[in-house]
Amino acid sequence: MYLLNYLALTLPGGQTIAAPKQVPTGGLDKVQTIIGNALTIMIIVAIILVVVGIVWAGIQWAGSGGDKSKLAAARARLTWAVIGLIVVLVTFFILNFVGYLFKVDLLKLGN
Repeated sequence: MYLLNYLALTLPGGQTIAAPKQVPTGGLDKVQTIIGNALTIMIIVAIILVVVGIVWAGIQWAGSGGDKSKLAAARARLTWAVIGLIVVLVTFFILNFVGYLFKVDLLKLGN
């Protein structure tokens, strides 16, 4: 019992110790915000990487000069970039669907 009181910031006499204003107190809303921000950042980074991959494939394609091996490498890079874009979009829609089912906005930024 004493350990539970210690973890709850309660003195043995029943007096509660309040946390300073600068210390976050946590809670499910904070966890939701952290997870939502992390997922949003990961999706944004993935989309940026896909765009970079598509641009890089276009530059390789334009610079291939008719060389079949360079053209095949550029085509493969473009194919993987498009597959990556599809995976990111499917992930986004799955996150929104799961959030709709459980009534939680998984991609909500801030409060």
